[in-house]
Amino acid sequence: MQQAYKRPTQLPHGADCDDPISTVEREFGRLMMHMTRYKHQVNGDRIDRMALMVLGTLTHCGPSRLTTVAERTGLDPSTVSRQVADLEKAGLLARDVDPEDRRAILLKATGEGQQVLDRLSRGRRRRVERLLSDWHPDDIVTLGRLLAQLNADTEKYGDQNALELEQELNHG
Repeated sequence: MQQAYKRPTQLPHGADCDDPISTVEREFGRLMMHMTRYKHQVNGDRIDRMALMVLGTLTHCGPSRLTTVAERTGLDPSTVSRQVADLEKAGLLARDVDPEDRRAILLKATGEGQQVLDRLSRGRRRRVERLLSDWHPDDIVTLGRLLAQLNADTEKYGDQNALELEQELNHG
């Protein structure tokens, strides 16, 4: 006989002692650490998450200039340039002349780059399904709704948050 699902009553890692914002801040930080922990080996070359963001942007938006990729990812153009070099070396990205401006270069995912992203997408889906396999369906729906709300608010306050962070880093 299957046991009825019970929502956890205790938060992990002493969260019950914290105020709710501290709990969210700490747990969000832990989640980000888990998500950024791994580098990927592709064709013997190490590819990091930022490079995969660049490749994903090109796959979803089509061939683009480096500055456009930087704007869409929120990364500095010099960072994108380094990621492009790594992706090109791994055979996942190619450069083409922009047909509308022969002086400009368009970056695009290669067929192999698209295949890598497709495999990663399928794998990410399996991993998320595994993480949520013991969750109640209502909790999964709630998590999706709350993450969408968090992402919308992150976009809404993105410029203000970036400015404050820069001020905190540069002015103590």
